[in-house]
Amino acid sequence: MSGMIDSSYLTRMYSALPGNLTVRSTAARTSSFLDMAAKASRDTTDVLETSSRLEAAKDTETSNVDAYMEHLKKKYGRVTIESIGKDQASLEKAGKRMSGNDVIIAPNILNEMASDPKKAAYYEQKIDYFFTDVIPNGKAFAASMGLTFEPCGVVVHEDGTVTYICGGGDSPERVAEVNRINAEKAKKKAEQQRQYQEQAAAAAAQRRAMWERAAETAALEKTFSNIGDLLKTRMVSAPAITPEVSLPAGTNMFFLNM
Repeated sequence: MSGMIDSSYLTRMYSALPGNLTVRSTAARTSSFLDMAAKASRDTTDVLETSSRLEAAKDTETSNVDAYMEHLKKKYGRVTIESIGKDQASLEKAGKRMSGNDVIIAPNILNEMASDPKKAAYYEQKIDYFFTDVIPNGKAFAASMGLTFEPCGVVVHEDGTVTYICGGGDSPERVAEVNRINAEKAKKKAEQQRQYQEQAAAAAAQRRAMWERAAETAALEKTFSNIGDLLKTRMVSAPAITPEVSLPAGTNMFFLNM
């Protein structure tokens, strides 16, 4: 729809006014209104043109971002647009779903890279450093220590900082050696525990025997009021011993009945 207003239509509209209305300077008023209408038409046109330019700019910007995104994918492979926090939990979560060559870029940084060649060069250099320097040097260093090196990927945060996420651990040989050492330690500990339990059981049995003997002694002692009663009982119960007398040799024995 055109933003221009037909002046002949305005003239026809105002010529239909009732005759009893007093209109001063009709020509001037009509001219003034036509001027305002024309200005309004120009303003409307300007707004439409501005809106069109903004839409075109927006489309161009979107097109630039899409094109730049394709460039990054061709260069790095797996590129994800996402805002990742800088805290430990967020980085660990991101690292667990990375495969080694992932690149994650915050949306605002991607827009800056797409619109500013200097920004693009700066961040691409940071990303390149991970693949050309961090990974090979990290693997070499880990190998010298008998460890493994597992790269995860690069994260460009909303504030423009860059984080390289890597992992690592013991080599299979080192894992086997550590498992062997730990198994020997566990076996030795179990043997020590068994010996300790045996010693504890023997000591407990010895203490139990002592308690039982003490209990038996206490039970016997309770049957006597004191040590004197114990001695008297022993004396009374002792059998009397009669000494044997031998008769002179040649003595005849006789018996007298009364």
